[in-house]
Amino acid sequence: MAGRWLLLAVLTTSYGAGAFGMLGISPLSPTLVEGFSLSRLQVALIVPSIYLGGLFFSLPGGQLADRLGVRKSFLGGLALGAAGLAAGAWSPGFPAFLACLFVAGIGWSVVNPALGRAIIDLFPVRERGIAMGIKQMGLTLGGVASALVLPSIAAALGWRAAIVTCSVVVALPVALTWRVLGSLGSGTAVVGAGGAPRRAGTGRWAWLRRPALLAFFATGLVLGMVQAAVLSYLPLYAVQALGFDAIGAGFLVACSQAGGAVSRLALGAASDRWLTGQRSLWLALTGAVGAIIFAAYAAWPVSAPGLAGALAFASGVGAYGWVGVFFTISAEVGGRPAAGLLSGVAFAAIVVGLLVGPAAFGLLLVRWNSYAVPWAVFAALATLVTAATVVAGPAIDRERES
Repeated sequence: MAGRWLLLAVLTTSYGAGAFGMLGISPLSPTLVEGFSLSRLQVALIVPSIYLGGLFFSLPGGQLADRLGVRKSFLGGLALGAAGLAAGAWSPGFPAFLACLFVAGIGWSVVNPALGRAIIDLFPVRERGIAMGIKQMGLTLGGVASALVLPSIAAALGWRAAIVTCSVVVALPVALTWRVLGSLGSGTAVVGAGGAPRRAGTGRWAWLRRPALLAFFATGLVLGMVQAAVLSYLPLYAVQALGFDAIGAGFLVACSQAGGAVSRLALGAASDRWLTGQRSLWLALTGAVGAIIFAAYAAWPVSAPGLAGALAFASGVGAYGWVGVFFTISAEVGGRPAAGLLSGVAFAAIVVGLLVGPAAFGLLLVRWNSYAVPWAVFAALATLVTAATVVAGPAIDRERES
């Protein structure tokens, strides 16, 4: 049905607007360091503050998506996120700023479960990978736009003006798409999506008793660590180790987000066409790419803009490319009755990694006073995910079919 692709386009664009504001905090980190006089370790608190709300509210957010439907939960989450960012723009100090990011993160935590529910409602199995990839591409394109636009706004008008811009962009879908998303207003399936797998287990919390799913969510935790380290420290690595200015660092962040956008779409399409019953292997592929690139960062700092941009693009494949496939697997395990809940569990697992990753990277950086050691450690983590996913993959994929 053609209508589902139109709805996906609206959801993807809205998701990109939300990502513009939430991911826009990362390329602003050099400006925030100056504005708040932050240490390198304090930088590790910025991005995780957004996701800390997700740690506490992603599971309730998933249940809201199952009960209230996509429109209310999705747009309500964006509205709260915009309000938190608006308040953050007027923060008198760094602790208040972090508190506002926490509030914004509560709203953002509802968005992913709602979209996971929408994909299961709207699309059959053979289209879910590409649909999830398109949706996730909205996230990374929003990140690319923010990385290209916000550093210039901050340079010209200050960091507060850049945060206000984030808030306004996040709020736009709330004002513009309420009527368009009317068919997604209920908590029941909107469009027939034949071929949905049955739920794994008879209870909403049955996944806690399934080792394969626990292993799967554990890989999301580690991959979340990797993603957050790139989000938090790639801009500073570009400035402090490679000699780029803040706008040049934003260019590298944009390259990494572009790599994530392209790979999410490509991997989603590939997982629908090839190895549909073994989607976990695509997670292993992205882990391997991340391991190679992070090892290169550890051993070979590259300051030539073209080559540095190419490496940043590849880092985006390893850091961000896995997310669409990961959410597709989690939503398929939940099926229609619990797609929102299991998407919320997946998001919570990622959030734990997002919280731990920057702190671990920052502590290693402070301890060794070198970027080589933390990049090497995170290359090892990506290698661990690759190995674990190859070993546990068959059991994980069976859960989608049970």
